[in-house]
Amino acid sequence: MSPTLFRLLLQEREWDNWVVFCAEFEAKARQLAADCPRLRSLTVSRPTFDRWYSGGWVGRPHREAARVLEALLGFPVAELFSPAPETMLPRLSQAHGRGDLQASLAISRRWPTSRLFLSAAREVADSWELLGLRVLDGTTAAVQFHPVAVQGGTATFLVSRPASLEGFLRPARRGLLVGVDDRAEELRLYVVDSWNARRCLPSSGGAVAVPEAHRLDDLTYGVLWALVQLDDGLLADDQALDDGQDVLAAYLSQDRSAPSHMALPGLSSAGASWLGSSFCARHLQRQLLDAARPPVFMTREQTGEEAAAWLFYRHKSDYLRAQARRFPRGSMSRVFCIPEAVVHRSGPYERVLLFLAVALMEHLGVRVMVTPRAEFGAVDGVALVPGQRAALATWVRTDALWKVDSTAAPADLRHFEDVLADAGTDTVAAGVDPRERLRALADYLGLDWGWLIGRCREVGAVGVARFIRPRSRLLSVGALDDALRFVGTLSPNR
Repeated sequence: MSPTLFRLLLQEREWDNWVVFCAEFEAKARQLAADCPRLRSLTVSRPTFDRWYSGGWVGRPHREAARVLEALLGFPVAELFSPAPETMLPRLSQAHGRGDLQASLAISRRWPTSRLFLSAAREVADSWELLGLRVLDGTTAAVQFHPVAVQGGTATFLVSRPASLEGFLRPARRGLLVGVDDRAEELRLYVVDSWNARRCLPSSGGAVAVPEAHRLDDLTYGVLWALVQLDDGLLADDQALDDGQDVLAAYLSQDRSAPSHMALPGLSSAGASWLGSSFCARHLQRQLLDAARPPVFMTREQTGEEAAAWLFYRHKSDYLRAQARRFPRGSMSRVFCIPEAVVHRSGPYERVLLFLAVALMEHLGVRVMVTPRAEFGAVDGVALVPGQRAALATWVRTDALWKVDSTAAPADLRHFEDVLADAGTDTVAAGVDPRERLRALADYLGLDWGWLIGRCREVGAVGVARFIRPRSRLLSVGALDDALRFVGTLSPNR
């Protein structure tokens, strides 16, 4: 049977002796007796301690004993006497304190796409595994935990062993520092990457201080989760993508193509998605050069994992801005298909990413409509110039690297006009202006409007690159910053 968290914590504190444990338990009981006098004489018998320590189901603590244990060890009794998480089982030394354990458990519980592996040796870095869902492959970053003091809008990392921090920041691999504030009722975590931490050190006398906006929540976790996976995937594929430019050029001369993944084998999911997205953007730009009227777009992204490309791929931002310069603000529209079933199985952090991708388009003057009807999810991505041309471009949820086509046949144009008109009639993001549409979308996605505006304003004010910076030249956080700042300017009132 796996050891309980109670047993593991006692082993790490070297309280696994009944006498030693009783001294700690009784001291904490006396401390709490000011509010509950009955605790003053509370103690633990040897048989009771043995039952607790053995991890059996019989004789678990309750009432006063449970209250003291929770205050002493920092975890609810239900967690203390449940099997310890697998990621903690190797940790049978005092290499970490309570804050590290609380942080690792809190992150793993709140975000199922995270797993924290805490090393038993001080000289070996802990690791933070980020798991992909339907698109991304997952990756792992080194992580180090420190307590933080928060004052005046700044979280300062309290580094007890500067040499350990310097050793952690030195390697070229991706590293993340997590600050732990466990003094309030609600645990608060703050995050910054190694590059930013290294930049802080020379100018701050060896201290790492970050804006309070770096607080880890569904917004900052979503950004970190998507950006780190995309970044690592693209860095792994950098040589292959560079070598593949000749393949790209050969296909660009064709109006129709749908190459299999074997055209460039071995790409990561991030590399394949970047390549497909890049090709589709170039295809659409070429097809729309002579557009006589503003196009109407249908896009296939349904989840935050898919929509993250709009926020981070440099070519996506360039493409959106180029179209925005060509046509009057508000003259273009884009239809998303986001069924309720997809919303329900997406985590809040993914829904935040999806919301921000839509906000970016509204910021650039594109009116977004969102249909919940699942049948439109099978429609290819398309840019329709009414009466002139339909340019098809799909790289999301397709077996090919990309699928592009172009048609000017009257029957095809009427078909796409009907499809886009039908999809736009029942939008769940209805409204006369961007604020109304985004407010309606936030409600549909189950996101708190006031919280969204407040957090977008905070993070946008300092910039995403202050807490996590892309390393691949193919990525940028400029578009994401624009979306955050735009949402931050909207009114939180109805």
